[in-house]
Amino acid sequence: MRRVGAAGFVLFAAAVMTPASAQSVSAPSNNGIGDPGVGVGIICNTPEQAERFVGLRGKGADVPVALNAVNAEARDTKACGVAAVAFLRDQTIATRPMGDRLVQIVRINVVAGFNGTGWQRASAMSVQYAVIEAEGQSV
Repeated sequence: MRRVGAAGFVLFAAAVMTPASAQSVSAPSNNGIGDPGVGVGIICNTPEQAERFVGLRGKGADVPVALNAVNAEARDTKACGVAAVAFLRDQTIATRPMGDRLVQIVRINVVAGFNGTGWQRASAMSVQYAVIEAEGQSV
């Protein structure tokens, strides 16, 4: 699995996502724990990094700017990034406002990732924290 760097985000997003979906991993239809999902969106190594990303976006930062800030603070260029993943939803860590809508920070278990040419199964389940738009909820 490969994360797309902030610089590559714009081209990647233009190729595979609509502007509205460029900010969150697709949520499973019934939002249940353990439900499988596939999506392209923001995933982070820690819930704190995901919270920071949401906070920056809520204050008006563009996606690449928010990603760069979180990664700089973490001193890790891959702390948060855009990724295409197949995952199992674990638990919702927090629900936060981001602009005029609510998003959830959700612990996910990544089972596969898209590496640019095909899907690659994760050798072991990888815990990540996804920013997922809360379905049916708005601020």
